[in-house]
Amino acid sequence: MTYPDRTVYPVASRNKADFRNLMDVYLDAVFHPRAVEDEGWWVLRQEGWRYDVVDAEDDNGEDRALDNNGRAKFEYKGVVFSEMKGAYSDPEGLIDRITQSLLFPDNPYHFDSGGDPAIIPTLTREEFVEFHKKYYHPTNARLFVAGDESDVYHALSMADHYMTPMGYNPDSRKDSAIPYQQRTFHKPVSARKPFAVAASEDEDAESTEGFMLCVTWLLNTQPMTPMMELAWIVLDRLLLGKASSPLKKSLEDSGLGEEIIGNGVDDELLQSTFAIGMKGIKNREDVNALEDLIMDTFHKLDSDGFSEEEIASSMNTIEFRLREGGGGLRGMEVFLGALSKWNYDLSPKDALVYEDALKALKDELKRTGSNIFQQMIRDFLLTNNHRVVLELYPSTTLEGEQLKDQDLQISRAQSRMSEQEYQSVLDDGIKLKQLQETEESPEVIATNPALSISDIDTLAIEYPIQVEENAFKSGVRLITHEVVSSGIIYVRLALDVSMIPYEEVTLLPALITLLNQAGTSDQSDAEFRNHIDTVTGGVSADLELMTVKPTGWDDDAKVLPGVNMLSLLFISGKCTSDKIADLFAIFEKVLTDINFDDSKDILRNGLKSSLSSKKSSVASSGHHYVDKRIRGRYSVRNYIDEKIYGVSSLDDEQEILDSIEADWSTFVLRLDNMRQAIVNGNRNGMLLDMTGDGSVLEAVMDSAEDFLVNKLPLDLGITAPPTPDFRRVDHPWIAPAREEMMKSDPIQDEGIVVSTQVAYVGEGGRLYDVGEQVGGSTSVVSHYLTTGYMWDVIRAKNGAYGAYSKFSSSDGVATLYTYRDPNVPDNTLDAFHGAADSILQDNASSSLTRNNNAAITTAIIGTIGSLDGSALSAEDAGYVALVRYLRGESSISRQKWRNDVIGTNAEDFVDFANRLKQWKQPSKAIVASQSAFDEMSARGIELSLSKAQR
Repeated sequence: MTYPDRTVYPVASRNKADFRNLMDVYLDAVFHPRAVEDEGWWVLRQEGWRYDVVDAEDDNGEDRALDNNGRAKFEYKGVVFSEMKGAYSDPEGLIDRITQSLLFPDNPYHFDSGGDPAIIPTLTREEFVEFHKKYYHPTNARLFVAGDESDVYHALSMADHYMTPMGYNPDSRKDSAIPYQQRTFHKPVSARKPFAVAASEDEDAESTEGFMLCVTWLLNTQPMTPMMELAWIVLDRLLLGKASSPLKKSLEDSGLGEEIIGNGVDDELLQSTFAIGMKGIKNREDVNALEDLIMDTFHKLDSDGFSEEEIASSMNTIEFRLREGGGGLRGMEVFLGALSKWNYDLSPKDALVYEDALKALKDELKRTGSNIFQQMIRDFLLTNNHRVVLELYPSTTLEGEQLKDQDLQISRAQSRMSEQEYQSVLDDGIKLKQLQETEESPEVIATNPALSISDIDTLAIEYPIQVEENAFKSGVRLITHEVVSSGIIYVRLALDVSMIPYEEVTLLPALITLLNQAGTSDQSDAEFRNHIDTVTGGVSADLELMTVKPTGWDDDAKVLPGVNMLSLLFISGKCTSDKIADLFAIFEKVLTDINFDDSKDILRNGLKSSLSSKKSSVASSGHHYVDKRIRGRYSVRNYIDEKIYGVSSLDDEQEILDSIEADWSTFVLRLDNMRQAIVNGNRNGMLLDMTGDGSVLEAVMDSAEDFLVNKLPLDLGITAPPTPDFRRVDHPWIAPAREEMMKSDPIQDEGIVVSTQVAYVGEGGRLYDVGEQVGGSTSVVSHYLTTGYMWDVIRAKNGAYGAYSKFSSSDGVATLYTYRDPNVPDNTLDAFHGAADSILQDNASSSLTRNNNAAITTAIIGTIGSLDGSALSAEDAGYVALVRYLRGESSISRQKWRNDVIGTNAEDFVDFANRLKQWKQPSKAIVASQSAFDEMSARGIELSLSKAQR
């Protein structure tokens, strides 16, 4: 985990022996890496940057590109180089990086810790080694251990073994100190920079992509008091925490942009900042108007302040979060929080102990009310000139210009090389390739601590669940999970939505947006949301689609038909047990009393923000959309999921926005019909799920009974037909979705055009047919591919930042895909096609079974680690148990799967490889730039193209 002023190496495991082994490996890797020794000369070239010969895979050299001097042309490769090219292709990430550089002209935050792709190739090995020698020293380190007493003592003993011999180096700590950036700007610094966009076929790019503006302030030039730090967290919530928050609402209601950007308060570093802006701004005039609006809003808040209700709700939300603590990764959250102080030689306790600061802030609020926040706005924002006003404008030529600049940079460097230097690049490339293709010796492998199968817990992890049908004779199922919850009750109400016609399914996200943001018949959106935050820890609505196992199927894992599914609207909330009646009253209002008529602006703003965010996500996290797109071609249930959440939803969300503007009253009627159908559904399609301590569950049960019997919407004289048992019958969306799928989305190879300097390449196909039994060994082999072939060939050798194998036993489909991949997509596709053969070759060469099946054992242990995950929070433990129950997964089936995983053998690897080699109806999905698809087309590879950023 890389920050601008520190790097964190986290290690966690449920398995004690595994945890200790991992800690041993990490301490050795941090303090004694091969990368800084002569034998590790290749690490910077592989992981950082290197010159590579264009078309280097052409062994005879006949088709290699040549420069003007007849030399082989070079290109940049390297894992981090590829990662940062992808990072600089993300406009929001770019605006953060440029802003930080401008805001901190006089301290190390001025420089990008990840590395500017234009600067990374200037890093020499000598600088790399010297940096490690100077800063990767125990004097400059902070060690944190969370676990039982034996874990702590063992970890400290191991750390002592590595650290003490290295001695004390005061220069290491002194030279890593970050000086405070002072407020030196006499007036705000304004800058204007381009960001790359894909060219539009019809319109100029500026009108289709829009401008971006972000204003960022430097807040403190010395340590804040704990109370002031907490006050900033509360003020951040007041300004931006909800759709009704005044700064958020002012910007969204203005119509000047599509989505708010900026993180508000960022307090992870030595000095805190506050950032706010928007993306999707139509023209330069609106850019200027937005800056004026931001300042005008702050002036108004300075004058008017905040209401008691706004302050009370924000204070309760923050206090609830503090008292609730972290989730399953509690230890890691404590460490990262402590580092926000500890890293700067302040007490780590200052970041963890909040009671005194909370009391001080409450006392100040009693004394001055809103004045404390008004004064903060005045002193830190309005009169603070040390701020950066950064505008990004869209450019359809920037991507090409950057590629030309990079080629020119390489060409100039190559032209200055002597013949000896040129030959050294070629020789190093050959040696690196040989190293990448050479297995580690048994002697080296033996030095790595490893678990054996006997170290694995053979029992699957289970979470408590109790199910009561027709609870309190209400017709509703009551599900409870008794877990330690620190006095908090977590509640989920689920309602079936299968009665919604398929053609209206794409409206469900709009309905959920209003359930989450709008007001009621007697309370405005601000009043209702403030009330929620004042008495609870939060309430939210969400849609869940779950594949379920058909009735009559045994406990063996089999490929499901994809026609048995649940579609559920979840209303979720959490509170202390004394507020449970308030929580259920809020649930009732969310279900029955949300005011649709007066919520046009709320829905428009919410959908515009969602659409803008999703477009950006396709370009920055394209691998998720690639995988979802591929899987949607082989299963009707996956097709529906992709339609609602994938690339397909971009067009649907735009159509909904158009419908809102065209005829709001008709749109409201459609939403209201959906709501009435859902709340008046048969009670056998509803369930109430509660998680908490035993005493908490007991304390809330009377209120739960009252809600289910008296408050949950009744049939109103019209008894709805029973909700079908979807384990026995097809979900009603399946038939129309299948018909639509066959017509509009056949299995095909597809390219999705975005503006990016990297690509996200995916290919998938069916390995198992519906009803065919699938063993747990499939997850082991898929894990082996990810950590073996995909890592070695596509990441380490070819430079993609991520490369993955994914297999789902529920749909029988395997996918291979990459993340921030610098290669021309068809080169990566060629590499995918070697995955199956790599397994067969490992088996033929005995690599799988050598050293008592060491490779297979390692894959098994890694798979078990993924199965078990981290220790879950109370909320998450209840959710996991609920989902398992709803899907029809039994403890017997989970144990069978785990047994299969532990029993994986070489024959299972061969079977998976043969299926992968002959996968059925394979198809591709690629997110990349237009130029990348043009290159593929020039080589005769044609894809069906669509644009995600329109």
